[in-house]
Amino acid sequence: MKPSNIRIRELQKEIDNLSVLRDEAKSEWNQHSDEYLLHKNQAIAAEKRMHDLNDEIEYRLAEINELEEQSNSSALMEVV
Repeated sequence: MKPSNIRIRELQKEIDNLSVLRDEAKSEWNQHSDEYLLHKNQAIAAEKRMHDLNDEIEYRLAEINELEEQSNSSALMEVV
């Protein structure tokens, strides 16, 4: 067998092994990409809920402040 034929066979084996490793890496990448997108979407949804709830809290705090101001104004008018 010629040395070039031996080297060709060695290279073909290396290519086969590298192809298997590449396919495993691609599979792993696909899995993690899906998980990344799932977690990213969940994080975006949680952030939206957090901001929406914060808006609701701010709205109620503003209403409390308004009611307290009205109550204080009424109390001052009763004193006068």
